[in-house]
Amino acid sequence: MIDEAQLIRRIRGGDREACAKLVRHHYARVYQLLARLMRDSHAAEDLCQETFAAAWTKIGTFAGNSNFATWLHRIAYRRFVDWSRAGRRRERGHPSLASQQQAGPPIDRMLIDERARKLDDALDRLDPPLRDVLVLHYLHGLSFRETADVLEEPAATVRWRATKALARLRELLKDENEHELAGRKSREPAEESARAPGATLA
Repeated sequence: MIDEAQLIRRIRGGDREACAKLVRHHYARVYQLLARLMRDSHAAEDLCQETFAAAWTKIGTFAGNSNFATWLHRIAYRRFVDWSRAGRRRERGHPSLASQQQAGPPIDRMLIDERARKLDDALDRLDPPLRDVLVLHYLHGLSFRETADVLEEPAATVRWRATKALARLRELLKDENEHELAGRKSREPAEESARAPGATLA
Protein backbone atom coordinates (compact mmCIF):
# COMPACT_ATOMS: atom_id res chain seq x y z
CA MET A 1 0.00 0.00 0.00
CA ILE A 2 1.50 3.35 -1.01
CA ASP A 3 1.09 6.68 0.74
CA GLU A 4 -0.22 8.78 -2.15
CA ALA A 5 -0.37 12.01 -0.17
CA GLN A 6 3.31 11.70 0.70
CA LEU A 7 4.24 10.83 -2.89
CA ILE A 8 2.31 13.84 -4.20
CA ARG A 9 4.16 16.12 -1.77
CA ARG A 10 7.46 14.68 -2.96
CA ILE A 11 6.46 15.12 -6.61
CA ARG A 12 5.63 18.76 -5.97
CA GLY A 13 9.13 19.06 -4.59
CA GLY A 14 10.60 17.68 -7.81
CA ASP A 15 11.19 14.08 -6.68
CA ARG A 16 11.31 12.02 -9.90
CA GLU A 17 11.41 8.67 -8.09
CA ALA A 18 8.13 9.49 -6.35
CA CYS A 19 6.68 10.40 -9.75
CA ALA A 20 7.80 7.09 -11.25
CA LYS A 21 6.35 5.16 -8.31
CA LEU A 22 2.95 6.83 -8.68
CA VAL A 23 2.96 6.16 -12.44
CA ARG A 24 3.68 2.47 -11.87
CA HIS A 25 0.83 2.29 -9.37
CA HIS A 26 -1.83 3.85 -11.64
CA TYR A 27 -0.65 3.21 -15.20
CA ALA A 28 -2.48 -0.08 -15.83
CA ARG A 29 -5.91 1.21 -14.76
CA VAL A 30 -5.64 4.43 -16.76
CA TYR A 31 -4.48 2.50 -19.81
CA GLN A 32 -7.35 0.01 -19.47
CA LEU A 33 -9.88 2.83 -19.38
CA LEU A 34 -8.47 4.47 -22.51
CA ALA A 35 -8.21 1.14 -24.34
CA ARG A 36 -11.87 0.39 -23.58
CA LEU A 37 -12.96 3.84 -24.75
CA MET A 38 -10.72 4.05 -27.82
CA ARG A 39 -10.58 0.40 -28.94
CA ASP A 40 -7.05 1.08 -30.19
CA SER A 41 -4.20 -0.20 -28.04
CA HIS A 42 -1.47 1.90 -29.68
CA ALA A 43 -3.45 5.15 -29.47
CA ALA A 44 -4.39 4.28 -25.89
CA GLU A 45 -0.70 3.97 -24.97
CA ASP A 46 0.03 7.37 -26.50
CA LEU A 47 -2.91 9.01 -24.74
CA CYS A 48 -1.98 7.35 -21.45
CA GLN A 49 1.46 8.93 -21.63
CA GLU A 50 -0.14 12.28 -22.45
CA THR A 51 -2.43 11.85 -19.44
CA PHE A 52 0.44 11.37 -17.01
CA ALA A 53 2.46 14.19 -18.57
CA ALA A 54 -0.53 16.52 -18.12
CA ALA A 55 -1.08 15.27 -14.56
CA TRP A 56 2.46 16.13 -13.49
CA THR A 57 2.22 19.64 -14.93
CA LYS A 58 -1.09 20.12 -13.09
CA ILE A 59 -0.15 18.34 -9.86
CA GLY A 60 -0.23 21.65 -8.02
CA THR A 61 -3.95 22.01 -8.82
CA PHE A 62 -4.89 18.67 -7.22
CA ALA A 63 -6.90 19.79 -4.22
CA GLY A 64 -7.83 16.34 -2.90
CA ASN A 65 -11.58 16.85 -3.32
CA SER A 66 -11.67 13.49 -5.11
CA ASN A 67 -9.20 10.63 -4.78
CA PHE A 68 -6.08 10.80 -6.94
CA ALA A 69 -7.12 7.90 -9.18
CA THR A 70 -10.40 9.61 -10.06
CA TRP A 71 -8.51 12.84 -10.81
CA LEU A 72 -6.24 10.93 -13.20
CA HIS A 73 -9.24 9.27 -14.84
CA ARG A 74 -10.81 12.70 -15.38
CA ILE A 75 -7.68 13.93 -17.16
CA ALA A 76 -7.58 10.74 -19.26
CA TYR A 77 -11.24 11.13 -20.20
CA ARG A 78 -10.70 14.74 -21.25
CA ARG A 79 -7.82 13.57 -23.47
CA PHE A 80 -10.14 10.95 -24.98
CA VAL A 81 -12.84 13.57 -25.67
CA ASP A 82 -10.27 15.80 -27.40
CA TRP A 83 -9.06 12.79 -29.40
CA SER A 84 -12.64 12.02 -30.47
CA ARG A 85 -13.42 15.62 -31.39
CA ALA A 86 -10.34 15.67 -33.60
CA GLY A 87 -12.23 13.23 -35.82
CA ARG A 88 -10.08 10.23 -35.09
CA ARG A 89 -11.79 6.91 -35.65
CA ARG A 90 -12.04 4.26 -33.00
CA GLU A 91 -10.37 1.14 -34.31
CA ARG A 92 -11.82 -2.33 -33.94
CA GLY A 93 -8.48 -4.01 -33.31
CA HIS A 94 -8.80 -3.79 -29.53
CA PRO A 95 -12.36 -4.70 -28.52
CA SER A 96 -13.44 -3.58 -25.11
CA LEU A 97 -14.65 -7.03 -24.07
CA ALA A 98 -13.64 -9.63 -26.63
CA SER A 99 -10.12 -10.98 -26.86
CA GLN A 100 -9.54 -10.79 -23.13
CA GLN A 101 -8.48 -14.39 -23.56
CA GLN A 102 -9.89 -16.53 -20.82
CA ALA A 103 -8.75 -20.02 -19.98
CA GLY A 104 -10.96 -22.85 -21.13
CA PRO A 105 -11.79 -24.98 -24.16
CA PRO A 106 -11.60 -23.21 -27.57
CA ILE A 107 -15.38 -23.56 -28.09
CA ASP A 108 -16.02 -21.75 -24.78
CA ARG A 109 -13.65 -18.93 -25.73
CA MET A 110 -15.31 -18.70 -29.14
CA LEU A 111 -18.78 -18.34 -27.57
CA ILE A 112 -17.50 -15.75 -25.09
CA ASP A 113 -15.85 -13.79 -27.90
CA GLU A 114 -19.01 -13.92 -30.01
CA ARG A 115 -21.17 -12.58 -27.18
CA ALA A 116 -18.55 -9.92 -26.49
CA ARG A 117 -18.48 -8.95 -30.18
CA LYS A 118 -22.24 -8.45 -30.19
CA LEU A 119 -22.04 -6.33 -27.06
CA ASP A 120 -19.19 -4.27 -28.51
CA ASP A 121 -21.17 -3.70 -31.72
CA ALA A 122 -24.20 -2.58 -29.73
CA LEU A 123 -22.06 -0.24 -27.61
CA ASP A 124 -20.66 1.32 -30.78
CA ARG A 125 -24.20 2.19 -31.88
CA LEU A 126 -25.01 4.09 -28.69
CA ASP A 127 -24.67 7.85 -28.53
CA PRO A 128 -21.27 8.68 -26.95
CA PRO A 129 -22.70 10.09 -23.66
CA LEU A 130 -24.61 6.84 -23.10
CA ARG A 131 -21.77 4.57 -24.20
CA ASP A 132 -19.19 6.31 -22.04
CA VAL A 133 -21.28 5.96 -18.88
CA LEU A 134 -21.58 2.21 -19.47
CA VAL A 135 -17.85 1.88 -20.14
CA LEU A 136 -16.87 3.87 -17.05
CA HIS A 137 -19.35 2.34 -14.61
CA TYR A 138 -20.06 -1.21 -15.81
CA LEU A 139 -16.93 -2.15 -17.76
CA HIS A 140 -14.28 -0.20 -15.88
CA GLY A 141 -15.90 -0.59 -12.46
CA LEU A 142 -16.07 3.01 -11.28
CA SER A 143 -18.82 3.86 -8.82
CA PHE A 144 -21.56 6.26 -9.89
CA ARG A 145 -19.94 8.97 -7.77
CA GLU A 146 -16.54 8.36 -9.40
CA THR A 147 -18.12 8.23 -12.85
CA ALA A 148 -19.84 11.55 -12.15
CA ASP A 149 -16.50 13.05 -11.05
CA VAL A 150 -14.78 11.85 -14.24
CA LEU A 151 -17.57 13.13 -16.48
CA GLU A 152 -17.99 16.28 -14.38
CA GLU A 153 -21.73 15.69 -14.25
CA PRO A 154 -24.16 15.45 -11.31
CA ALA A 155 -24.44 11.93 -9.94
CA ALA A 156 -28.21 11.96 -10.55
CA THR A 157 -27.61 12.73 -14.23
CA VAL A 158 -25.14 9.87 -14.50
CA ARG A 159 -27.59 7.41 -12.91
CA TRP A 160 -30.39 8.52 -15.25
CA ARG A 161 -28.07 8.22 -18.25
CA ALA A 162 -26.96 4.74 -17.18
CA THR A 163 -30.59 3.58 -16.94
CA LYS A 164 -31.35 5.01 -20.38
CA ALA A 165 -28.17 3.48 -21.83
CA LEU A 166 -28.97 0.01 -20.49
CA ALA A 167 -32.49 0.15 -21.91
CA ARG A 168 -31.18 1.20 -25.32
CA LEU A 169 -28.46 -1.47 -25.20
CA ARG A 170 -31.05 -4.17 -24.52
CA GLU A 171 -33.07 -2.97 -27.52
CA LEU A 172 -30.03 -3.12 -29.80
CA LEU A 173 -29.03 -6.60 -28.60
CA LYS A 174 -32.61 -7.85 -29.00
CA ASP A 175 -32.79 -6.45 -32.55
CA GLU A 176 -29.48 -8.07 -33.47
CA ASN A 177 -30.52 -11.47 -32.06
CA GLU A 178 -33.85 -11.32 -33.93
CA HIS A 179 -32.09 -10.34 -37.15
CA GLU A 180 -29.63 -13.22 -36.75
CA LEU A 181 -32.47 -15.68 -36.06
CA ALA A 182 -34.39 -14.47 -39.14
CA GLY A 183 -31.26 -14.95 -41.25
CA ARG A 184 -30.86 -18.51 -40.04
CA LYS A 185 -34.51 -19.36 -40.81
CA SER A 186 -34.23 -17.91 -44.32
CA ARG A 187 -31.29 -20.23 -45.01
CA GLU A 188 -33.02 -23.37 -43.73
CA PRO A 189 -35.33 -24.02 -46.76
CA ALA A 190 -32.41 -23.82 -49.17
CA GLU A 191 -30.32 -26.12 -47.01
CA GLU A 192 -33.18 -28.63 -46.70
CA SER A 193 -33.71 -28.53 -50.47
CA ALA A 194 -30.05 -29.21 -51.08
CA ARG A 195 -30.24 -32.27 -48.80
CA ALA A 196 -33.49 -33.59 -50.30
CA PRO A 197 -33.42 -36.90 -52.24
CA GLY A 198 -32.83 -36.34 -55.94
CA ALA A 199 -31.35 -32.91 -55.45
CA THR A 200 -28.66 -32.16 -58.00
CA LEU A 201 -25.62 -29.99 -57.62
CA ALA A 202 -25.54 -26.82 -59.74
